[in-house]
Amino acid sequence: MIASLKRLWRDRRGNALIIAGAALPMLVGAAGLATDTIQWTLWKRELQRAADSAAFAGAYSLAMGDTASPAVNRDLDNNNYFRRPAVSGSKMVMTAEPTVAFPTPPATYTNAVQVTISIQKRLGFSSMFLTATPTITATATAAQVPSDEYCLITLKRHGGAALKFSGNPTVNLGCGAISDSDTNPSVDTGGTYTLTAPVVAGVGTLPSAITGVTRLRPHQVPMADPFAGQYSTSVPSGMSCTNFQTHTSNGNTSPKTLTPGCYTSFAPNGGGNYVMQPGVYYLNNTDMTLNGNDVISGTGVTIIFTGDTPGGPKMNGNATINLAAPTDPTNPYYKMLFIQASNAATENGSTINGTAGSKFDGTMYFPKGQLTFNGTSGAMTKCAMVVSYTAIFAGNTNLQNDLTGCTAGQTKKTKAIRLIG
Repeated sequence: MIASLKRLWRDRRGNALIIAGAALPMLVGAAGLATDTIQWTLWKRELQRAADSAAFAGAYSLAMGDTASPAVNRDLDNNNYFRRPAVSGSKMVMTAEPTVAFPTPPATYTNAVQVTISIQKRLGFSSMFLTATPTITATATAAQVPSDEYCLITLKRHGGAALKFSGNPTVNLGCGAISDSDTNPSVDTGGTYTLTAPVVAGVGTLPSAITGVTRLRPHQVPMADPFAGQYSTSVPSGMSCTNFQTHTSNGNTSPKTLTPGCYTSFAPNGGGNYVMQPGVYYLNNTDMTLNGNDVISGTGVTIIFTGDTPGGPKMNGNATINLAAPTDPTNPYYKMLFIQASNAATENGSTINGTAGSKFDGTMYFPKGQLTFNGTSGAMTKCAMVVSYTAIFAGNTNLQNDLTGCTAGQTKKTKAIRLIG
């Protein structure tokens, strides 16, 4: 008996079958777990993609002045894989309606929206060992975050392009441009133009290509007026308003001196040479009209178009203008060169047409105005930031916005919707 057992112990026939039989449960389990892991990962990825898209839609809706939850639901209803419990269909059903929260974003972010969604789905292999169906959850947070910098901002929202190029202008912005118009296209590039800019953005669509522009950003969130409500445009109490001649000194000496104060007219009689003293110039119900061979210069100057019917600059002909805004940070009109009161008629027309020697250093702010750069072949330079209702570059304008050496030039960052978590 003992000898038989010893022979059986030494006999190796059938060992492979025994080992294979013992390992088979492990092989089946490994294959089952691998299959479940792949399926789980796929569902998780698709669910996360749906949460990301919904959070993005919610943040965009907030940025546009609407509420977030309806936008989140609309976005999820268009998803190809999942559906909300309240919506019928054959897609996988979420365990509950999406949770929409509004976390406090980092200091430079705004309009944060957090979306959490979940599904319960049985796994083919693991379900044999689990008493409850596992829940897959995905959370995403989107917000408006600082993006590109712009020094040309047009505020018109509806009813046509807010930024236009016509004729044969040559425009080297040296900065980005954004149109808040939701019209398609948001920027009109008619005529034979030459434009150089790092980025052009629009709330609506943009032309498929804008020659000379590095990046095009259509369908952007509108950029808020960066100066809304910041500046008083009323004539100070007790200040009397008089005509141009009253503010002119030096008699017939050239250049003549202009003093700050309130003007009821601002129109040299052609060919004059004037120096504006530092300070604030209130132009009450009148334009700043420059024609012919007028030459006007000034440093530390802010010009405010005010009154019941505010005017604007009307700079035509061969006028040479060299103006710079205040650069003292304690000045209430720091870096502001032109300011038009917000009660101006919509698309109030203003024209800037300078010679090759002209330079504007500071911000031109016309929240209701149409600002047109229209000139001859003279290469007008500027360090200006332009914020206007609409802007037009027309004629043969040659505008070179060289930002080097500017003392009052500035730019503003816009915000784009990004996933932040």
